[in-house]
Amino acid sequence: MKWNQKLTWIATGYILVNILFAWHASTMTGGTSLIYAVIFPVFWGLILIAVGILTFKNRKTWFEKSMSLSTIVLLLFCTPLPLLAFTELTKPEMTRSGTDYWPKDGVTLKTETWIYKPGQIAAKKYWTLETENWTEKSVDEFKRDSIWVYFDKNGDTLKTEHYENDKLIKTIEK
Repeated sequence: MKWNQKLTWIATGYILVNILFAWHASTMTGGTSLIYAVIFPVFWGLILIAVGILTFKNRKTWFEKSMSLSTIVLLLFCTPLPLLAFTELTKPEMTRSGTDYWPKDGVTLKTETWIYKPGQIAAKKYWTLETENWTEKSVDEFKRDSIWVYFDKNGDTLKTEHYENDKLIKTIEK
């Protein structure tokens, strides 16, 4: 079996660029990573068109009996399918669905909602910050506060944690 060298380089470059895009998107704060909702499909479309044209031009050699298997496998790796499959297989059990901030009586309150899947809450967490004018720089200064509630996948309470001034006061396991 002959290996398709040119397509190997293209597929490798394509996967590396996808990994770099995904890494960069994961390091962006707030909603700024939403630009990748445009960048990913445009990049995928351009690569699919370029690889399609290249495949059409080289179809006689790339689909010879000795090279066709490697060509088909590498063409698969020039699509978004491996990235989407990897993402699906490695996604965490629960993800943060929302964070809210609001000032109240000289204190900024912060809440986080974690979910297993849309509509199924996994945890509710609360923080406070002794200032009305919080900024991105002060986000790390929030102190754990109030009662944090953790749920199982059936919606039943697993445990509650009571925090005051960033200290765990009491944990109740169900």
